[in-house]
Amino acid sequence: MDTIRHPAVAGRFYTAVPARLRAEVEGYCAQPAASRTRAYGVMVPHAGYMYSGRVCGRALASVEIPPLCIILHTKHHLGGGALSLAQFERWETPLGAVAADPVLQAALAAVPGINTSNLPHFVEHAAEVVLPFLQVLNPKVRIAVISVMTTPHELIQRTAAGIAAAVLAQKQDVLVVASSDMNHYADQVETMRKDELALDKLAAFDAPGLLQVCNAHDITMCGVHATALMLETCRELGATRVEVLEHTNSGEVSGETGQVVGYASARVL
Repeated sequence: MDTIRHPAVAGRFYTAVPARLRAEVEGYCAQPAASRTRAYGVMVPHAGYMYSGRVCGRALASVEIPPLCIILHTKHHLGGGALSLAQFERWETPLGAVAADPVLQAALAAVPGINTSNLPHFVEHAAEVVLPFLQVLNPKVRIAVISVMTTPHELIQRTAAGIAAAVLAQKQDVLVVASSDMNHYADQVETMRKDELALDKLAAFDAPGLLQVCNAHDITMCGVHATALMLETCRELGATRVEVLEHTNSGEVSGETGQVVGYASARVL
């Protein structure tokens, strides 16, 4: 089994030049979307930095980054099970290596419904693009990464209870990060309209409602199941509310409004 996860999208989704990358990430994080506070969880986008880096950085700068982070992300690639926990010992980026936490990984591997496989993680961008922000905001951060595919809410609830128990067993604080973009490839007006339907459910802390509205209105929020799992895990940990922080789309950068992708952020308190 490979123990090092090498960068897959450096030079494409973000610059591979270390000094330039650090400067860009520091710039994105310089003005938090809200006053920084402790949080149970956070949702951030995972597109190329020119499109979503600002939203991602401002959201992560608005929460304290504790010693441990669990990243739940869309499963864009084949391999592994419905919920696949990566087993790499460290994840490399142009800024250096982020260590996986073996104790946290072992606790998560014991949760029913989660299996272990590196297969869906080798070329996946959804976790990788978040890592430089975590490195800049907390250079000593350690992680565990789980890919999440389409999953019934009943299984999400059961798995969330197991993840929460694993979190509570840790000796240090843990932040649960959901990596997700919003609606894909409708025009700008339609994408923003659809996104708001989903974000209303997110703001209401309604995970089953979020899944239902995305299904009913064909909202192609790629990480909706990862986000629902984050929400239910945070609820199990004691969270009581969600703050939607920002909402934008790729057309604001590209000027092309005929087909856009939506980007949003939120924190769970």
